[in-house]
Amino acid sequence: MSNGTVRSFPPFVARVTRFLPLLPLERLISEVANRVASQHPEFFDRLDDYASKSFVIVPTDLDWVASLTFHNEKVQLRLARSLDSFPNRDVTVTAPFFTLVSLLDGEEDGDALFFSRDLTIEGDTEAVLALRNALDDAEIDFIHECSAIAGPLSRPLEAGGKKAIGLLKASPFMRARQQENAEPSMDGMPGAFPT
Repeated sequence: MSNGTVRSFPPFVARVTRFLPLLPLERLISEVANRVASQHPEFFDRLDDYASKSFVIVPTDLDWVASLTFHNEKVQLRLARSLDSFPNRDVTVTAPFFTLVSLLDGEEDGDALFFSRDLTIEGDTEAVLALRNALDDAEIDFIHECSAIAGPLSRPLEAGGKKAIGLLKASPFMRARQQENAEPSMDGMPGAFPT
């Protein structure tokens, strides 16, 4: 678990990523996602009826959003610059990039992030619960899965990637905000993060 500090990229990172092409990143994430799916076919059983839902992920400190849909035991991913590109989404999950990765790795408590408003969820919360449970069961190691596509270079790439992310999270380059212990008012919130 984290120490309760939410870290995000400074604003200039989003401005820089605005000029980067999305297609190579989309292909990389798709390859990793489908590799995970092929190794964890039970993921789709866990999603059950919610596999037909459209999940949109919004990293607040980057300049792109991702849409995830699932079909025939494959992950279909699209990246875009705006939420308007996905008008028919069923769920929107919004948080800083490293918070999203830590949730994927199981390093963060989604409930604590939700109540501190570092994570927001809009739409079908039952679908989010199904996705969360499916990901928890899969026990995904994000850096390991990304590195595995490098073949014989996967081990040094994984070790270097984990060290680099650890250093980046600890560096003054990242903006940090301590999570508040008190629960905020529920006014205007879409409902508690599913448990």
